[in-house]
Order: sequence, then structure tokens, then C-alpha cells
Amino acid sequence: MNNPSLTGGSACPLGAPRFYETDALRQATGDNLRPGGLELLREALQQVDWPSEARVLDIGCGIGTTAAHLRKDHGLRAMGIDLSAHLLCEGAGRHPKLPLVRGRAENLPFADESLAGLTCECVLSLVNNPQRTLGEFRRVLTPNGYLILSDLYRRQENSATGLPENCCLAGAVTRKQFLGWLHEAGFSVRLWRDRSHLLAELAARLVLLHGSMSSFWGRFTDDGDGRAMQQAVQAIRPGYFLLIAQKSSPSHKPLAINFNQRTQP
Repeated sequence: MNNPSLTGGSACPLGAPRFYETDALRQATGDNLRPGGLELLREALQQVDWPSEARVLDIGCGIGTTAAHLRKDHGLRAMGIDLSAHLLCEGAGRHPKLPLVRGRAENLPFADESLAGLTCECVLSLVNNPQRTLGEFRRVLTPNGYLILSDLYRRQENSATGLPENCCLAGAVTRKQFLGWLHEAGFSVRLWRDRSHLLAELAARLVLLHGSMSSFWGRFTDDGDGRAMQQAVQAIRPGYFLLIAQKSSPSHKPLAINFNQRTQP
């Protein structure tokens, strides 16, 4: 690690809350801040053969729920990194011994080929440069290291405007574009599974809490009217996926995946 800034101590500088830092979302997602909680992580871990004590980094760790789970239940030397001082401060209080670092996904403070695995759940669609970020993921992974990733994707390809800032929806792309990025970054895709039902379940909980999705989006507008945001969300028909990718060796051509397989409509 290249002198990362660890959480802890009494100083917790807080700026304006981002979408994923708000109670409006967290009341529906719980501490995991994503659809499905730990469900997709548990599903992916059945397919990944990380040895005990392997070094694994959770990117966009929030309060450290995933990293703590990987340490306690799987015997991994898991760590977390996140941009949010707000969430990291809370995580440091909940998990005092858990290594949590403040930093950006596109500039990881870790040496080349120093990590056996990465988890990145509902985070890549938030970064400013996802292609550069995937290259950074490849840099820090050991040869044949695994990336477990879940995120939103667009099931309708269009340029809808009015999407909320600082949330996964604004950076969501189509499945074909996303898998193309992975190929270019030097990853072999080992698994793609559509898990859009988890997104639908989250939307149902948000409706129960806020009355409607328009009311929920209205929490993030100046005038309290979220109808334009909801229309923009509906236009892209968001889906949710689980993906496992493996760092390809320089001499190995990344695996091509059939886009019509292992998905639901």
C-alpha cells in the first residue's frame, strides 16, 4: 500500500451528502447500500477459489460490511476502500480493526499485482472514467486474479437526460458496452447473470417507504418534484447483474461471452 489515508480518530470531515450516503436510500437497502445485500456476493464466492488468507479489496466498501464478511466468514485478508469520509467514519466505529482506506477506484493505493481479488458492487457506474478504472483493477490483481462485480446496466440503449447525479443510474451502460470494456482491459468474463429481480425488489421497498418512485427521486430535487427523474429512469429500463471476471495473461485472449446466454429478459 502506498501510504493510504486510514479511517479512525475523532476528525470526520463531511461534505454535502451523496445519493448513496442518504437515509432515503439506506432505509430500503440496509447497510449494504445495494440491491440484494450480501446475496450476490455469496453466490459469486461459490464460483471463486480464493485460498485462505488471500488479500482481497472491496472497492466502494461503504461502512465495511462486505470486507468484514470476507474476513469473518471466509478467512480472507479483506480490506475496503471508499471515497466517502462519512461512511468510512461510521465503518471505523463499527469495525475498529478492519483496514478501511479513503481513496478513488481509478487510483488505487496498492502495488502492482498485490491483490488476489477485488469485489466491486454497484460502484463502477459511479466513477468518472470506468475504462481507466478497469485498467487499474487489472494492474493491482495478481495473475489470474478474480474480480467480482455487480452493478446496474441499461436494457434500453438511449441517451436519456434527467438522471439523478451521484447514483449508479447516471453511469449505467448496456451489457454489450460493459463487456467490451472488460475485454479491452484484459479480463476474461467467467460468469454473467442477470439479477434484475433484486432491483425490482428494492424499487418495491422504496415505494412502500416513500409512496412512489417519483416521491423518492423528489428527495434529490430542489422543488421536490421527481417525475422527470422517474421518467428518465424508465426510459433506460435499468437491469442489475452479477459478473465474475479473471485477469487474463498477456498471451491469453480474453474469453468471448455469448450475450444471449445466462441472462433473463
